[in-house]
Amino acid sequence: MIVVGIDPSLTGTGIAVLTANGKRIDTALRTVGSTGKRSDTWAMRAARLVKLRNEVMRHIPRDTTLAVMEGPAYGVQGSGIHDRAWYWGKLYDALTSLGIPVAVCPPTTRAKWATDKGNSGKADVAVAVSKLWPVVEWRGDDQADALAHASIGAQHIGMPVPYLILERHKLALAKIEWPTINGYSQGK
Repeated sequence: MIVVGIDPSLTGTGIAVLTANGKRIDTALRTVGSTGKRSDTWAMRAARLVKLRNEVMRHIPRDTTLAVMEGPAYGVQGSGIHDRAWYWGKLYDALTSLGIPVAVCPPTTRAKWATDKGNSGKADVAVAVSKLWPVVEWRGDDQADALAHASIGAQHIGMPVPYLILERHKLALAKIEWPTINGYSQGK
């Protein structure tokens, strides 16, 4: 079984790949980013997003059992909001077009799962994830968020995670709409 966690960001998309290897889980983490300018044309923006999506997809195993992707943060404002949404949709479409089941995890659910507080910031989530995965070296909160998403997916499909599953971890899974995997729905 392979679970992928994705923290989509234009400047630093975090990717965590968890592969079940007997009773242990192998981890691979990376960050893929790009840069753009407010003055970029629509064609330049489109090309940037396609290039970023393609680079991220190069790191996603085609036999992935489940991908868990951070959902849109609807309250976020700023100049890049349209491009972020455009990229998110491109990435979601790329995963589903390959037949990879995708669960979308709201940002507050990821925070609640990691810290027991839905309004926790990325730094607090990173600290909590480092306690759950003390032997995994990660760089930056994008990778920590991706590892949180992958952990949520691994827990959902019953992979042997290296930490004690607490009540908050179980409750958070009920907030996610889970896709059908291998012909059957895993339920909430």
